[in-house]
Amino acid sequence: MRIYFCREGLTSIMNILQRELPDDEVLACAPHHVVETARYADVLIPTVSPIPAAAFDSTRVRLVQQYGAGLDTVDIPAATRASVYVANVPSAGTGNAESVAELSILFMLALSRKYPQTQESLRQRKLGAPMGQTLKGRTAAIIGFGGIGQELAKRLAGFELKVLAVSRRGPKTGDVPVDFHGAAETLHDVLRQADFVIVAPPLNDDTRSLIGQTEFASMKPNAFLINVARGPVVDYDALLAALKEGRIAGAGLDVFWQEPFDPTDPIFSYNVIATPHVGGATDLSLQGIAKKVAENINRVRRGEMPLNCANASVQTGKRG
Repeated sequence: MRIYFCREGLTSIMNILQRELPDDEVLACAPHHVVETARYADVLIPTVSPIPAAAFDSTRVRLVQQYGAGLDTVDIPAATRASVYVANVPSAGTGNAESVAELSILFMLALSRKYPQTQESLRQRKLGAPMGQTLKGRTAAIIGFGGIGQELAKRLAGFELKVLAVSRRGPKTGDVPVDFHGAAETLHDVLRQADFVIVAPPLNDDTRSLIGQTEFASMKPNAFLINVARGPVVDYDALLAALKEGRIAGAGLDVFWQEPFDPTDPIFSYNVIATPHVGGATDLSLQGIAKKVAENINRVRRGEMPLNCANASVQTGKRG
């Protein structure tokens, strides 16, 4: 099969997948060539690139397989009409959720201990400044309690924080225990208590701009926002205004509204620590995801439906 990553510059990830699929071609195309590439690709891997409806016109693609969880850039209805499977790899169980949880803690520590300011103190040869804050005794709110949220809760237990969680429907059997877990209607009550707000739900119609002007107004002025979900889960204008007006103390961002994001954007004029969407970019995560991606490609090769299929209705009408 011809398997195309829809973004260039991912050589290390491509090599990992190639080792799992030695008899296939693992290639790359630029995002603006996706529609053309779909004419001769068997599998498209979106990463963060759009897979528009036009990619499914006269296509030979049999599977759009995300190298991770997010499918927000894929036109799933158009894929379904073209009898193309769309599937992802859930964050739990591959090392991805664990990796993103660790990055979330990095943001929490860097913001609370004022890491950028410590670097300036080093340059100025100042000792013992700035004074930071401990995580111990603080309150963390995890918004979205799926794989990432639960792995984060496990790790925060050792820091002696109070951990609150919000998910769409509230707690389920088997969830990691926290101090409080409420359904969507508890969001604002939870935000009012939090020193750290970690945003970790999938991006969909329900979560787009989930954290906006009203939500920032509910937060403490000394609270930090951390987004490891998708950029549009947080309203850009509302976040910029909250930072500018001092309604929150700072932010940690691994995901953005357009990617790659403009490093000169005004948001970086404030107390923002950022990383370029590397939450899941670890050895454990990329290898674990590769095995799941390869398994789905092999399933489709055998005429089977992929696991974690987002459009299972294709099963009855797929192309041979």
